[in-house]
Amino acid sequence: MHAAPHPRMKISAPLLRGDGELHIVGNERVVTLDDPDGAIHRLVELADGSRSTNELFSVLAPVYPSLRHADVVDAIAVLEAAGLFENCAPRRRILGGRDSPRLPSLL
Repeated sequence: MHAAPHPRMKISAPLLRGDGELHIVGNERVVTLDDPDGAIHRLVELADGSRSTNELFSVLAPVYPSLRHADVVDAIAVLEAAGLFENCAPRRRILGGRDSPRLPSLL
């Protein structure tokens, strides 16, 4: 599965945990995911766009030893497919680089 390289939540939504599930309360629906150990809940909390998928796995793995990198990628892909996650990868600078054209001075 493909997952956003730097995922983050698209919306600000309450996260509710109970009975081994995570409920993400959106504007028009509630998305429910199996989350018996709380790993997905923690993933959603950590996915603020500042960390790559690999970095997210590195933070989660010591706490959840049975977690595989593929599990993180799959969870992110599911959250993307549900319309909850988006990619927030840093973008290249448009201006100011060595190869950027010089803009005429306005003064």
